Amino acid sequence: MSARLAACEACRKAKLACDHKQPDHAFQAEKSREAEVGSILALDLYFKLANAFVSSIGSPDEPPSFNPRRNPYPNPGYLGSSSHAAIFKHITPEGDHGLGSHQAAPEALHSDLFGDNHLVLQGADILKHLLTTYKLSAMKDLVMFWLAKGANLALAEPFVNECAQSVSQLFSYNDDNWHLVYARCLMQNSAQPLQFNDTTDLADFSAQFLDHNARWETLGIFFAAVTRATIDIAFFPSLYTTEQEQYTLRRLCTKLCDFALEISLSLDCLNDLQLIMQYENFIVHSYVDGDQSYHSWRKLGDAISSTFALGYHENIETKPNIPPFLQELRKTAFARIYSADKNIAIFLGRPPRMNKRFCHFQIPSCHNAPHSRAWSSDAQAGYRADTRWSALCASLKEEIWELLQDKHDPQCASRASAIQRQAETQWQRLPPHFRLESSLKECTQGPFERDFVAGVRLHHLHVLFLIRLLLLKSPTEPDAPIIETAGQMLTLVVEIILLRDQLTNSGTGLIWKVAYYGLPAAGILLLAMLKQHMPRMQRTRSLQDLSVFVAEVQIGTIVRAGDPNYALLSKATRTIQRFLDSTHSDTAQPVAEVAGQEGTDEWATLLSLDLWDFEAGFWQSLADHPSLLAIEPSLPPL
Repeated sequence: MSARLAACEACRKAKLACDHKQPDHAFQAEKSREAEVGSILALDLYFKLANAFVSSIGSPDEPPSFNPRRNPYPNPGYLGSSSHAAIFKHITPEGDHGLGSHQAAPEALHSDLFGDNHLVLQGADILKHLLTTYKLSAMKDLVMFWLAKGANLALAEPFVNECAQSVSQLFSYNDDNWHLVYARCLMQNSAQPLQFNDTTDLADFSAQFLDHNARWETLGIFFAAVTRATIDIAFFPSLYTTEQEQYTLRRLCTKLCDFALEISLSLDCLNDLQLIMQYENFIVHSYVDGDQSYHSWRKLGDAISSTFALGYHENIETKPNIPPFLQELRKTAFARIYSADKNIAIFLGRPPRMNKRFCHFQIPSCHNAPHSRAWSSDAQAGYRADTRWSALCASLKEEIWELLQDKHDPQCASRASAIQRQAETQWQRLPPHFRLESSLKECTQGPFERDFVAGVRLHHLHVLFLIRLLLLKSPTEPDAPIIETAGQMLTLVVEIILLRDQLTNSGTGLIWKVAYYGLPAAGILLLAMLKQHMPRMQRTRSLQDLSVFVAEVQIGTIVRAGDPNYALLSKATRTIQRFLDSTHSDTAQPVAEVAGQEGTDEWATLLSLDLWDFEAGFWQSLADHPSLLAIEPSLPPL
């Protein structure tokens, strides 16, 4: 039996098994262990430095201490009628809301057992990098300039100006570790519940997260506004003069906004401010990552989950001790998230996640209106009005979506007709100054109002479009009603493209309008022209609109290579261009002749069976039409 060799000195000190063959391995292992211990010591030093350098931002009597442990009693959020809480509430003392209350227990809020130190440290580092690279005052000026143009964050609108003013005066850089101190203090504030009663007003509510009460949510709202401003304002010399500088600032602000949200959520004390930030963070990602991005899809899902967890899918007006302004804010949050769910579901061809069957449908009220869905004659264009109208249209879109699942039901046509009558009634109930009945160029209202009425009209046309699309036997056989509706949609989208410098975002951006409304309309019109189902005058107008659409994409005024929705728009543009070339080619066969050739029916089956799919797959299939295959694309690959 061979004698067991003693471990080498390096392995013995490192407390590692020794193979007696690779002394360098033991040395590296020891170094690795030392590095790991060093990281732990560095993290501990971070915590101690943060505690040692508490500054004037609401300096607590006791320095805050970092603790990596999490709250062992997670906040359950809203618990409905089928939950255990519904049973136990019958045996709890009167006034005790039981386990179903989504308010955190007061004793838990003063515990160190919450938060995620790793997130806090990362957020602190991003904060330091951003504020040492760019002047905070310049970012505030950018936001104020953006607000002066009439734009804003749609849901966080009441708080953006105050958050910008508060954040711009928040930080002082007296020490290398200032970012750690502020990160911890912001987290301590974020852990505090937002207090209110039935007499609380907006100013009192806002004071709980401004100035020395600033929270990570405050930063999140501010940097969401900075991100959005960089999208709408192409040149701001104190921060950026080139596209690359603009892109870098946008990405940094998005990253900090993400950390602000994740740190807040890690505290497990969901509230109204966090829900607002979740929605605005989703919108930021839809701009930065694109409407087809999984990041955007997941962010919207998170906002929906929080809506249910807070119980805002139930009748908000029946909840006690809620001040009127907060009721309206919660209705607005529900309505915007509900609308986003329907529109994104349609755009991506995925199931919606908020069903009216399980929700109390509610929208913010209109001043002086007799009931919740009515409009007053003096209603003003604004984000609240946009929220109301988009939610009303989204409600009809959900009903159309459900009909799509029962397309072969004998009652489908009659149910679709009933939805169409509802859509027309909704349109007629709008105040006259909200109804765009003529060309957008003839509209004499301001930039925000012009964009608003264009958006209102597009929502209405889209509902009619989806109804007609639902009733088609095949997407390759468009009928007169859908051709007419598609023509109106495309014409309005083209007008918006041409007048983009005279419009201010009133709820949805230019790219969304082009992709969500313009592409389906263009697709139907191309199919109609390929099948020779379009009157000559209408065909001429459609060709003009399509030509302008393609030209604007080609010169890069709508989208550029590297932009989030570039792939979708460029694919569609190449297909449209090939069709336009075919209509002007002397050598090409007439479209009607080619369309009647053998094999066209087989091509029709290549089109997506999902009637609502107008993404890249639809345009690829359309590009394979026999009449287009004979034409070499004149455009180089975009």
